[in-house]
Amino acid sequence: MAKRKFRLPGVEDLNKDQDRVLRLPEDGQFLIVGGPGTGKSVVALLRAMKFSDNDYLFLAYNHTLHSLSKQLTGFDLKADTLKSWFYKLQYKLTKKYMPEIRDRKIDYDKVIEIFKENEEPASDLHILIDEGQDMPIKFYDSLIELGFENFFIVADQNQQITDENSSRKELSDILGLEVKDVIELKQNYRNSHPVALVAQHFFTDKSSPKPELPEALKAALGTPILYEYKDFNQCIKFILREADRDLTNLIGVVVAKTEILDICKGKLGGVEIELDNPRPIIQSYSSKNKQDVNIDFSEGGVVVLNDKSIKGLEFDVVFVMLNGFEIYNNDEDSMRKRLYVMSSRAIKKLIFFQSSENDITKILPSNNILQRKELS
Repeated sequence: MAKRKFRLPGVEDLNKDQDRVLRLPEDGQFLIVGGPGTGKSVVALLRAMKFSDNDYLFLAYNHTLHSLSKQLTGFDLKADTLKSWFYKLQYKLTKKYMPEIRDRKIDYDKVIEIFKENEEPASDLHILIDEGQDMPIKFYDSLIELGFENFFIVADQNQQITDENSSRKELSDILGLEVKDVIELKQNYRNSHPVALVAQHFFTDKSSPKPELPEALKAALGTPILYEYKDFNQCIKFILREADRDLTNLIGVVVAKTEILDICKGKLGGVEIELDNPRPIIQSYSSKNKQDVNIDFSEGGVVVLNDKSIKGLEFDVVFVMLNGFEIYNNDEDSMRKRLYVMSSRAIKKLIFFQSSENDITKILPSNNILQRKELS
C-alpha cells in the first residue's frame, strides 16, 4: 500500500472565516454552515482538539465519518455516532429501551416527555455535531429539555439525504441563535473546478446562494464523464486500472444497495486483469452487514460504500454506480441531494457508470459539464 496525503490542516492553514470559527468561545450555541469542502468538519475537529482537556463530545452522522475523524486527529478523540450516543444516553437515564415508532425510528415526542421528568442535574457537556442537518429538530429539542446548553453544530441543508432532518432556520430557531452565532464557510478547498460544476448542478437549496466554485486551476484534470457499459466487468477493470495509475490515490466507489456493494467488492478482488502493480487493497463498509469500520484513509486503494456511508468523506477519485438508484414518488429533489453528496466527495476525478438510460439520466448535467461516452 502507498501512503497518501492525509492530515488535518493546522491553525496556520485556516482562512479568515475558519479562523473566526476557531476563536468562538467555548461556552454557547453556534451553527457553522457551508457547502462540501469548505472545512466544516475541519473546524469542528480543531475545536475538539482545542478543548480536549474539557468535557466535550464529538458526534458524527455515520460510522465511517466517525472512524475518519478519529484517524485524522491522531489522538483519543472523545467521539460517537449521533444515534448510538442518543440511544445510550436515553438508556442511562431511564434504564429502558428507546421508544420507537417503527423501523427503528425514534418516537421523539415520547422521549421529550420522558426527559421532562428527568430530575438529574443538567450536564456541562459541550456537544460538537457534524452533519447536524441529518437529525430531526426534535432531537435537539429533547437535548435542550435535558438541560444541555453548549452546542457547536456544522451543517449543510443541501446534504439532507435522510427523511428526518433539520433546516438552517429550524436549527437557528430551536437554539435561539443571533446573527453573530451563525457563520458561513464559502470557499471550496476539496473539488477540482470541473467536479464542483457537476456538484453545483445538483444544488437544490433555494433559500441559500449556490456554493462558490473553486478557481479553475485544476481544470486540466478533466471534465467528469458518464460511461454507458454493456458488461459490468468493464467497469471493474476500469476502476482497477485507475487505481494502478497512482497507488497513492484513495478511490471511492459509491453504490445504491448492499447487494451491489458485495458484488463490486467480490469482482474488484477477483476479476482477471493484468496490472503493472499488485492489485490494490479493496475495502468496504455496510451498516447492514453489522461490521466495524476498518478502512484506512491514510493509504491508497479502493473503498466501496453506499451513498449514506460516504457522507462527510472525500476521495481522490470517485466512481458512482448509477444502476440501483431510483427516484421515488417523483421526488427529484431528494435524488438531486443524494447526487450532490456523492459527486462532491471527489477531489480530482469523478466518473459515473450506467448500463442504460433510466429516470436518473434526465436530471444529470448536460454534455458540456458531464461528458457522455461508451465504455469499451
